Amino acid sequence: MTESDQSFVVHGACAFCDQGSREARIIVPESHGTYIHNQPQLERYDCAPNVNIRPFGVCRSTKNPAVQAEMKKVEDEVKAPKQDVGWFKSLFMKEEEIPLEKLPPPQCVAMCDPKLTGPWLLAKEDVKIGYADALLNTSINSCIYGGKIKIVDNGQPV
Repeated sequence: MTESDQSFVVHGACAFCDQGSREARIIVPESHGTYIHNQPQLERYDCAPNVNIRPFGVCRSTKNPAVQAEMKKVEDEVKAPKQDVGWFKSLFMKEEEIPLEKLPPPQCVAMCDPKLTGPWLLAKEDVKIGYADALLNTSINSCIYGGKIKIVDNGQPV
């Protein structure tokens, strides 16, 4: 993306996490005093979970403890099913258990609770919002559970 494709991000922009199921809004509860099209402009430290960054739907990262708990529930409930050979055949055949290794692994999800690793990266260093760098649509972040977060809509009116 060239510098001419970059744009400033404002309140109401959307971001997407590659481990989530949907886009989430980026909001600023209180303006920093700089506006674009009557919308408060965001800066690199607007990254507080559930304050600036809303949840991304459901999370599928196996590093997320909530997803791990769901996987554990499934594993505890699933017993190796026995192959039903029927009553007559059972007289001549031994019932066999299907090993768990041969069963497909469960696909589990849990509600997203975004935990960003720090401030947004690749902010506009030569434009300040208060004392912080201005947030750009090319800025990125990540979640401690392994998700890569990118801005998909700058929030500015078309």
